Amino acid sequence: MSTHFLSFDDVEIGRKQQLERTITASEVDTFGHLSGDLNPLHMDEEFATKTPFGRRVVHGLLTGALVSTTHTQLTGPGFAYVGQELKFLGPVFIGDTLNVEVTVVGKKEAKRILILDTIVRKQNGDKVLAGASALKELKFA
Repeated sequence: MSTHFLSFDDVEIGRKQQLERTITASEVDTFGHLSGDLNPLHMDEEFATKTPFGRRVVHGLLTGALVSTTHTQLTGPGFAYVGQELKFLGPVFIGDTLNVEVTVVGKKEAKRILILDTIVRKQNGDKVLAGASALKELKFA
C-alpha cells in the first residue's frame, strides 16, 4: 500500500483501482470472531450444507471490507470513508476469487468528497456486490 498522499485535486473522475483476492476459510473464521458474527451459515460447514447455499457463505461485510482496502489503494491514506451503499447480489463462497473495482464517478468540491462506484465480481464474472461510496479528504495539521 502506498503512503503517498494524493490530494482531492490529484484524483480525477474516471480513476480506477482493482483488487483481486481469493477468500480462505481462515479469513472467514477470523472475520467471524473479530466481528462477532458467528452465524453458522458462515462458520459451520455441517449447518451450511443443509441451507439452500449448500456450503459456507462468506460474510457480506468481509467482501465489503475488501472495497475499503481498494479505496485506500486508489487514493493512499489521505482520505476517510464517510459513506457506503452496498447491494449484495449473490453469495461468495470460500475459495472464490473476487475482483473488486472502484471508480471515481463524481466529486463534491465544497466538501472535498469523492464519489465512487463499486462492483465486485467472482472468478466466473458473476456480480456479487455493487454500490457507491464516498471518501472525504483529510485535513492534516
